[in-house]
Amino acid sequence: MSRPKAPKYTKEEIRDYEEKLKNTDFEKGDMMAMIIAAMLTIMPAMLAVIAFMIGIVWLIFLR
Repeated sequence: MSRPKAPKYTKEEIRDYEEKLKNTDFEKGDMMAMIIAAMLTIMPAMLAVIAFMIGIVWLIFLR
């Protein structure tokens, strides 16, 4: 079973989309919402890595 191919967009479609994004105005709370969403996405992975490192240090040195 093969993966479906990503749709190919023309340079004009990409340019139009980029222009639309540049002209989008954010509302008052949008920046804070993006920061909170990023924290909720990144923090669990970061905490898992830190917990793994602390566990290794504990197993090697403190046990």
